[in-house]
Amino acid sequence: MKFSRIIRAVAIAAVGVLGTSGLAVAPAGANDRTLVRIAESNVRTSLNSSHSDHNLVENGTVAYLTGDGFNYYNNKSQLVKKTGFGTYRIVKNKPLTIETKINKGLVWSDGTQIDAYDLLEPWVVNSGHFDNEARGVYWDAVGKGAGMQKISKFPVISADSLTATWTFDEFDSSWELFFGIGMPVHALTQLAYPTLSDGQAKARFVNAVKKKDWTVLKRIADQWNTAYNFVDTKPIDSTTNPNLLIVAGAYTIQSSVPGKSMTLVANPRYKSGPKPTIKTIQLVTIPDSTAMGQALANGEVDIIAPQATAALVNSLRAQPNTRVYGFGAATYEHLDVDLKGPAWAGMSAAKANDLRRAFLLTVPRQEIVDKLVKTINPSARVLNSITPYFNADPNHNRMAASSGVQPYTAAEATRLAAARALLTKHGYSVANPLKLTLHWGGPTNERRKNTAALMVAAAAKVGIEINNKPSAVWSQELGNNKSDLQFFAWSQTSTVFTGLRTIYGINEDGGPRNSNFIDWLNPTVDKALARHSDEILTAAQAFRVNQTFEREYFKDAVGLPLFQWASIAAANKNLKNVKPSALSPQIVWNYWEWKY
Repeated sequence: MKFSRIIRAVAIAAVGVLGTSGLAVAPAGANDRTLVRIAESNVRTSLNSSHSDHNLVENGTVAYLTGDGFNYYNNKSQLVKKTGFGTYRIVKNKPLTIETKINKGLVWSDGTQIDAYDLLEPWVVNSGHFDNEARGVYWDAVGKGAGMQKISKFPVISADSLTATWTFDEFDSSWELFFGIGMPVHALTQLAYPTLSDGQAKARFVNAVKKKDWTVLKRIADQWNTAYNFVDTKPIDSTTNPNLLIVAGAYTIQSSVPGKSMTLVANPRYKSGPKPTIKTIQLVTIPDSTAMGQALANGEVDIIAPQATAALVNSLRAQPNTRVYGFGAATYEHLDVDLKGPAWAGMSAAKANDLRRAFLLTVPRQEIVDKLVKTINPSARVLNSITPYFNADPNHNRMAASSGVQPYTAAEATRLAAARALLTKHGYSVANPLKLTLHWGGPTNERRKNTAALMVAAAAKVGIEINNKPSAVWSQELGNNKSDLQFFAWSQTSTVFTGLRTIYGINEDGGPRNSNFIDWLNPTVDKALARHSDEILTAAQAFRVNQTFEREYFKDAVGLPLFQWASIAAANKNLKNVKPSALSPQIVWNYWEWKY
């Protein structure tokens, strides 16, 4: 499965957010309304959600509304082919050969034709074939190596520039998710070479890719890595380089106010899907869930997807003009141990493993679920699979029976006794505690704040002192190895498992893959997870691969699954066809169906 990073409630001031847009709000329930405001917990940080530091749900929402491609997931987790954009098919199985064809007449928002050469950008960015450490060329992409590295040859492109035929070096079972468009190659190249015309810019990019011209590729890669990452610090207005705002999707970006809102308007040049009835979408930052609910009640926003609490759910259900949608998000909360965190520095591998295990044994997972999750979803259970097989999946309990998670499912007294023994072995006690640092999101994130409090109290019973550090810029600090522990959640964006290798795998140079923030370098895991993309696996084969992964995960004591998110959304009851999906982009996946 592919994933997006989940970060909730970054502490950004959002007072008066609704007064900044200049947009008039029609009376709630007016049938002619063409504006929808969506409240989000966090600021948008970049127009490039494929960047490893900006793979956030909020950035992904913008990317989805402004993007286009060959397929999308519906709210039944079914992959739907978008034939209005184009078609794709297997030409040959050995070697795996794929033909992609973009429909004639599709254009970017600046009027430039969308063609097969635009499909090169995701390949260049993600394959790794166009990185060169010695020349300083690197595309800092979250999906680096996730299957695209298996295409090493430039595709065969038709005379009309609409069809590309791709040959894989090795089979990849998730090939259907690889092909699409990202940044328009002409506009991206013009960021690096502003004097070039559209045609010249596209030709410069294509020739650089064909010849591996590292000088040109470096200039373009540097722009891809940095130029789009300004949304939380600088407004989008008439001073913004227009090349940053060229998109292919149903909406274009009109403006933004940093830390407050972004306004999208219907793209008149969009042709690949139904024209949305909603002409303007405004994304509004409201970090506090209670404030979100109040804004919905006041008619100031139309849709919210807050972090749920029992009090908030009850309040929303009492609002006469509100419809509440409960759904099981394909998002799982877990606790990660940074293997290069300061607490473990200089320790032997055996000692560090013992102490990581000691800490993890103290985590009061059942108490966390009982006090913080069951108030929203009474049937919520502790999650015991990190693959993840969610609680409702028959494979969840089957996996837990053999993965090595059992010590962490024992009663509290048993777990704490085992933790105390490991700490004593290495000279730690209540009088001489092991000191760890916990790093997590913004201080307005009530659930994580309360989770941390429960965890800190439990660990203190056996001699572990946790420095509890919320951070408003948490997402930018991931992977800097300055903390020992972190809360994290991943949201599935697809139903295949290839993304696990991005999160826990090893690069060709022996280092961690882009989203392997905990620096867990386990060759057995990497080899096992590679099978998800190298072969078409039966359910039984996939289970065995995942079993290998989970056994290594618990053996190495690198983290713990906590719970599946109990998610809610709420909307103005007069806004029709809101259908939240478990997969990201949960709320907006069917924006074209919305209407008042």
